[in-house]
Amino acid sequence: MRESKRMFLHYVSGIIILITGFVHLVSNNVPGIGTAIHESALYPANLIVLLSALLYHMLNGVRVILMELIPGRCAAKAITWIVFLVGIALYIYGLQVFLNLFWPMG
Repeated sequence: MRESKRMFLHYVSGIIILITGFVHLVSNNVPGIGTAIHESALYPANLIVLLSALLYHMLNGVRVILMELIPGRCAAKAITWIVFLVGIALYIYGLQVFLNLFWPMG
């Protein structure tokens, strides 16, 4: 993926974080409207989108910083793959926590 597309997705994920974070804050802190949002079926979907956007935004930022610190094409590929694998592991862990929170087993 070209760097310009990655940065575009970085900016889009920042906007998504603002929107879904606002919905999350309203649902947890505003009594009347928040309760309706929190009990709706869209609230878990909002949290999954928030998790995805936060992870992408954070890990892409870390990847860019590491690529600035360690120049070289070979290092850039290694950094990209390492950050990608860490992102997959964090996403799986986040989904597990999310599923246990909303749909506990047993």
